Amino acid sequence: MSAYQLPAPPPPAPRGAMQRARFFLLASWRGRILLGALAIQVLAALGIPIRPFQGLAVAVLWLFALWGGLRLARWVFRRVLWRIRTKLLVSYLFIAVVPIVLLLILFYIAWLFFSGLVGSHMVLAEIDRACQVLQANARSALRGLPGEASAMERALEARLGPTREVHPGLRFVLARDGRRVAGDATLPESLPAWLDKPGFAGIVRVGEKHEVLRGVWREGREFLLLETPLDELVFAALRARTGIKMFTTGGTVKRMQAGGEGRGIRIDIDDDRARRISEEFSGSMAFLATPERTVWETGEREDDPMTFGFQPLELIRHLSPGRLNMADLLVRALAVVGGVFTFVYVIALLLGLFLARSITRNIHALSVGTDKLRQGDFGHVIAVRSRDQLGELAESFNLMARGIEDLLRQRAEKERLEEELRIARQIQMSLLPAQGVVSLPGLRIAALCLPAAEVGGDYYDLLPLSETRMGVLIADVSGKGTSAALYMAELKGLVLSLSRIYDSPARLLCEANRILSANMDPRSFITMTYAVVDIAAGRMRYARAGHSPILHLDRTSGRTRVLTPQGLGLGIDRGERFDQILEEAEVPLAPGDLFLFFTDGLSEAMNVQAELFGEQRLRTILEQSETLSSEELKERILAEIRSFVGAAAQHDDMTMVILKVV
Repeated sequence: MSAYQLPAPPPPAPRGAMQRARFFLLASWRGRILLGALAIQVLAALGIPIRPFQGLAVAVLWLFALWGGLRLARWVFRRVLWRIRTKLLVSYLFIAVVPIVLLLILFYIAWLFFSGLVGSHMVLAEIDRACQVLQANARSALRGLPGEASAMERALEARLGPTREVHPGLRFVLARDGRRVAGDATLPESLPAWLDKPGFAGIVRVGEKHEVLRGVWREGREFLLLETPLDELVFAALRARTGIKMFTTGGTVKRMQAGGEGRGIRIDIDDDRARRISEEFSGSMAFLATPERTVWETGEREDDPMTFGFQPLELIRHLSPGRLNMADLLVRALAVVGGVFTFVYVIALLLGLFLARSITRNIHALSVGTDKLRQGDFGHVIAVRSRDQLGELAESFNLMARGIEDLLRQRAEKERLEEELRIARQIQMSLLPAQGVVSLPGLRIAALCLPAAEVGGDYYDLLPLSETRMGVLIADVSGKGTSAALYMAELKGLVLSLSRIYDSPARLLCEANRILSANMDPRSFITMTYAVVDIAAGRMRYARAGHSPILHLDRTSGRTRVLTPQGLGLGIDRGERFDQILEEAEVPLAPGDLFLFFTDGLSEAMNVQAELFGEQRLRTILEQSETLSSEELKERILAEIRSFVGAAAQHDDMTMVILKVV
């Protein structure tokens, strides 16, 4: 019978750190491989060539370093994160630190980008300033030059002396009628066709590679062109003030086309310039400015980048000289803000654990209330359980629900009033004579009335008196809106009655004033012009009760004149003063004559700069429109006023009546 033998027990695990290391290196295959790789590296360091195995040994050592780092990290996590409380603290730490780090990175990127934009703006402003100075110098140098060519060139050299001190490479050319009078023979003797303004200032691309700053000023048949290279001297003052260093100045910027060496922007710089740039721009941040270039021959615009370098803090220090430097103050302020932000963020995390339940409960109540509101239940009330901001929000929600219900009622009332105003406007427009209904042989009539509100106080009418006579009326009630519209309707009925009784415009206005002044509000009045056109007699009699004048275009002279007989507005004076002041005048009618009756809404049309259109513009339009028909003239006047007013709102009613004798 064979005896049963138990397996040998495993050797005891080493307890000390030295014992475990010795056991790993000598008793395990992984340790022996590590020892072999270390031995190969030692022999290579002593100069013994073991080239076939040296690369393999390096790879093995890197693998063991990675494996050892992972084992060490796992050991650290096990030792540190053994307690649940520690895990929560570490998780909170990551929650707090990661956003702060991201915010710091975001602020840093934003800071660099913002300072880059400031630098770019300063570079563009410096270029624009230099170009404007060239143009201003060209303008001042061109004035008052002597007539002789040699004296002219000496005078220009003397006048451009201060500019040449700033730009030693300054060149100029003075040309008259396409011929060079003085200056550099290589510069153009004529201006390109696209330059239709007296002046030009900007970066110019001449040919394919050459870029310069040019300032041009033209007076009559002469022009003076100043040109200076786009070199470092242009930015010398900017560098002294702000520390900005230009990178691409002095190089050639090319756009690379598809199918060639590549696409994009290529900057060609000579070797000396590149070596100097490498030394100067060490430690600086690079950014791009995109000044606009003009191709001189064609006038096309190109936006090629110019690279510049700067140090953000140095830029801010240069922009804020003095004992109290804003850059240092800004860094300290950011440090303080960052510390406060971190503290507040940690406190917010702790308070969030305690406030989560109350917040979610109140938000749930708001969600239910919103759903009720969406279903049309405006009577639902949210219970206010706290006196904090969420409680105020719940109370505001209840007020909002009641307010929405009131707004719906107000909306219905507003729609009712708007419908009534719309009907009133239709009724008011129906009181005006329809286009083409009233006519007179030998007379072409065009009329227009545009109220500023739904209903207005302007009124015009064409009253047929006989086959050869017609009454023309235009009036303006003070104010706008419903009250003015009611007075306008009353005036229409009154004039319709009086026109059948009185042939004299003055007598009609006197009688209308007597009737209206007894019933009108003392704060209201009506300005009015009434004329009787008699084609058979070849004349027009008219009277004006404080209204805008009549513009008369005389076909014979081609000039306009203003017809302004004296008169007061209706309702201003209730006694005899109105009758004493009122004048009646008469003007003969000749073929081609044109008369414009209008309200002050035309002449006082106002643009966004509060400028008035004015009667003079109306007179100019009439004098330039002799060949237009009355309808075409009406449309042109309206178009000119709308073009002048632009985006400004119409502030007064606009009404006009145009009579053209044929």
